[in-house]
Amino acid sequence: MRANTLAEFQAWQSTLRFEIARLLGIAERAPVPVVAEKIAAIDRGTYIEEKYRLDSGEQVQTPMYLLVPKHEPPFKAILIFHGHDASAQYILGNFPDDATAREQLAIDNNYAQSLAQAGYLVCAIEQRGLAERTTNQVSDENPARSCRHLAFEYMMRGRTLIGERCWDGMCAIHYLQTRADVLPNVLGCTGHSGGGTTALWLAVIDSRITTLVVSGYFCSFKDSILAMRHCECNYVPGILTFAEMGDLAALVAPRPFRAINGENDPIYPAVAARQQFETVARAYALNDATDQCSLAIHSGAHAYHHQLAQDWFSKWL
Repeated sequence: MRANTLAEFQAWQSTLRFEIARLLGIAERAPVPVVAEKIAAIDRGTYIEEKYRLDSGEQVQTPMYLLVPKHEPPFKAILIFHGHDASAQYILGNFPDDATAREQLAIDNNYAQSLAQAGYLVCAIEQRGLAERTTNQVSDENPARSCRHLAFEYMMRGRTLIGERCWDGMCAIHYLQTRADVLPNVLGCTGHSGGGTTALWLAVIDSRITTLVVSGYFCSFKDSILAMRHCECNYVPGILTFAEMGDLAALVAPRPFRAINGENDPIYPAVAARQQFETVARAYALNDATDQCSLAIHSGAHAYHHQLAQDWFSKWL
């Protein structure tokens, strides 16, 4: 980011935001009609967990979960993306066994459940290529994934897997805006790791997200996905001709943005996150909004952090 004035920043922001949408392969896609079919509902105590089939167009059905509080509406909504793990079930707090529960709770990977318990209406998307959304071409990993197959197929079509995951998020936002129990013009977004990836890219191109928390992803491309083996779903062809990740996050300004990183995260190093955050801080300073950006680094490794996320949403959402 080379802007020295607010006017220069706004011109840079507008131009680069369009380029990002173009690189993702969704710059000129028209919105699809809002169609969401509820297929299940489970009482979880303080909220109801509802499952939907969300129409994302092109005959794509997106599994979507709503965690609806039992207190009186309207609700503040938060759109949430799970990471590059088994499924949305983990962030919902639904684990297959006690051992998995202990492992996932130790890294706060039930963040959708936690935010629902805090009183937010949570919308969680099952990401393409994972869990229910694997294709017939899966990897030999555990759990099996279809990211490689889908990433290359979308690239052949001039699209990207990150873009398609963002598109599903945009469709979910269209749906949330139709609900009478959701406060208008107020929308949080968060995710960890592969969920943080989608959350950041989506917030860059969709200003309907008003408060953003990105966990376990903000870094530099050079020191994270280009420094070690990462899944093919992380790559957006051409991005480095326009921006490093600090530039990408700067596009969110002046909306409240917090990056959460682990001091000992081996795949998204904190030292590079600190370096990239200098660009973000300059963008927010130009917008006279220095208090609306934050790099929060906890003492752990590659993990979410409930308190750091909830403190940010409580302050700004």
